[in-house]
Amino acid sequence: MPGREINENRRDFLMKAGAATGIVGLTSFATAGGAGAQETTTQDGDAETTQAAEPGEPLPTYTYLNNAQSYNPPRHDAINLTANQLNELGLDVEVEVLEWGTLFNRVDQEYDYSLSTWHTFFTVDPVLELSSTMDSSNTDPGEGNFAGYTNEEVDELMDSYLAEPDPDTRVDLVHDLQQILMDEVPQMPITQMPAAAIWNNNQVDNWQRNLSLGFNSYWTMVNLEMQDGATELKGYWPETLSTMNVLGHNDENKHVYQFTVMYDTLLRLDNNGELNSDVSLATDWNRVDETTMEYTVRTGHSWHDGEDLTAEDIAFSYNYITENEVPIYSVQSNYIDNAEVVDEETVRVNMSQPLGPFNTLVATQLPIIPEHKWADRDNPSQQNIQEPVGSGPLQFDYWEQGSEFGMARFDDHFAPVDFERRFWRIIPEASTVWENLINGDLNYEPFGRIDRSLNENQENENISTKFEVATSFWHFTPNEREPGFDDVALRKAMVNTIPRTPIVDQILFGFPEPGSNVVSGAFGPLHTDDVTSYEESRERARARLEEAGYTWNDDDRLQFPEDGGDGGGGTTTESG
Repeated sequence: MPGREINENRRDFLMKAGAATGIVGLTSFATAGGAGAQETTTQDGDAETTQAAEPGEPLPTYTYLNNAQSYNPPRHDAINLTANQLNELGLDVEVEVLEWGTLFNRVDQEYDYSLSTWHTFFTVDPVLELSSTMDSSNTDPGEGNFAGYTNEEVDELMDSYLAEPDPDTRVDLVHDLQQILMDEVPQMPITQMPAAAIWNNNQVDNWQRNLSLGFNSYWTMVNLEMQDGATELKGYWPETLSTMNVLGHNDENKHVYQFTVMYDTLLRLDNNGELNSDVSLATDWNRVDETTMEYTVRTGHSWHDGEDLTAEDIAFSYNYITENEVPIYSVQSNYIDNAEVVDEETVRVNMSQPLGPFNTLVATQLPIIPEHKWADRDNPSQQNIQEPVGSGPLQFDYWEQGSEFGMARFDDHFAPVDFERRFWRIIPEASTVWENLINGDLNYEPFGRIDRSLNENQENENISTKFEVATSFWHFTPNEREPGFDDVALRKAMVNTIPRTPIVDQILFGFPEPGSNVVSGAFGPLHTDDVTSYEESRERARARLEEAGYTWNDDDRLQFPEDGGDGGGGTTTESG
């Protein structure tokens, strides 16, 4: 497949990055059912083999990482409830509570966990996210595939989708992809979380969702309408930002929501998921051939420091990010050979491989950065940026680390915002947030927290809410590097055990829907309902495990199959 070369290139780069930081190589477990030998391949090619588990032995103790209750009370409770149900099934699951940043790093960078759950990030395209988290070439620490899932057929479907220029053919490919993923369940949605807009209606209105970032998108910000003389958009987050480097953050929403309005991109999507030149640096675009795009770019636009933004800056941005192999944009930059200036109003981007949805997956994603600020900087992802300079509708104002971050309106922007200033305060407690929302000290809730406070306060006359289907969900992800979790039968049994409906009804007050698919209905025709569904039934889970050869000891502790079982590894079309 054409995309294999791209993935191998990305893997080569990430292996080099891993070597520079002392990261070890790929770990995999050999036999179905989790019993058998564990082979670890080191970076110099040597292999070490150790015994992972013996048939008939109890499964090991697993660690389910949980955020602190103060950070996200409903998710904290949902993880505890799920862990309890898994223990009732016969697993030995211990919950470890961590500060969010530490938890995210343990899962996403170190792969040091057994089970994980959080709210997945918004994404502009489902395969853009899945090509990072589910591709077989991305299983080394920090590369993105924290589940440790490998499947060559899935890899080929994703590669074909990315290379395919025809949208209808891409629909068929992504339908096949989600059918496999929902049958093998390397990751299961617990709840299909909605995009939530929550605001003080005395001060702000006209919230419009965008596909990739929900109600925190660029499109939302440039369409908001301030009310009754209000001039500030006042939000919060439960924890502080960690960087001002647009090329060096870890892709958490708390960073993306800032940089998306601080930096322009070549193209932007509107609330209908269409490329919209009114809010883009490019006023027109043309696919010259399958590996060449040309963009007509705005003239007369400037950076926040007053310097002119030129076609040279745009070409520089694409070349700089690609040449420096900036990790956060490794997927996009591996499709870029180079960018060049044709004339003062035209930039040409030459692809290294065909990419069908290039505009959506690359042109809307890569930030345009000022050449006069970045040209002399080495190791861009490691730079300590104190006062970032972009060209977006909001510009850096101040950063009081640990307490507040503020941006001011950039009056010369071609798509200006209606407010003079936006700030985020660090407020961990939900009760304090709602008190401030009602009295107007805050006027919007960017975290999208769905909890008891929302349920109790949404009818307040000062509060308005809006909920729309989103691309994101709460995930349940077993680390397949752990003994047993490479067995499809065990993963399916755990999915049967997750109390998705009680979590929705009792913990989340009925706001979301129970989880059903890694590709949300928000993606329109890319989504299909024709996927394996799962009963919420411990009895079904136990029956599934018995069919696969698992047994329980006298303490009702689950044991590995004596003969390895059938592993449950084959895909099926049955429900449940």
